[in-house]
Amino acid sequence: MAIVTHQPTGTRTTDPDAVRQLLEQHGVVYERWDISRLQSRPCPEGVAIEDHILDVFAPEVKAVSEQRGYRTADVVALKPEMPNLDELLRKFEPEHTHSEDEVRFTVAGRGVFSIRGQDGDMYDVEVHPGDLLAVPEGTRHAFTLCEDRHIQCIRLFTDTSGWVAHYVDESA
Repeated sequence: MAIVTHQPTGTRTTDPDAVRQLLEQHGVVYERWDISRLQSRPCPEGVAIEDHILDVFAPEVKAVSEQRGYRTADVVALKPEMPNLDELLRKFEPEHTHSEDEVRFTVAGRGVFSIRGQDGDMYDVEVHPGDLLAVPEGTRHAFTLCEDRHIQCIRLFTDTSGWVAHYVDESA
């Protein structure tokens, strides 16, 4: 389950209902999906793991897409052995916004979304397998990996061209 840390005070919120309520106050959607479904359905031989993940979570992806207008989904993985990992992270770490929601369902690993709340404070949201986070369009945020430098997520988009950042600091 997600852990939210209020940067100015260091206050941590770990109870799923309290996390959901706290994030909701700042316009962020937080849901828990049953990750055990993936663990109980091994990937069939000859099927790409990304396709298998999308198949297992097809009902949830369909429901949230119909509710919020998402048009496409894919699976992305960041892992320590990727030769360009540091370069990729440099794109995500500066504070930025998007012209659509940034939606991630964590399948494996962990990461931290630092979200600027409606009160102007920063909140670090450490996501874990089973966490779905939807950062609203125009909300300032950043992303980094945890110490193990691994995360795998389903990404949902309204714009089929995919991830496009608008950096808050023009020098980023």
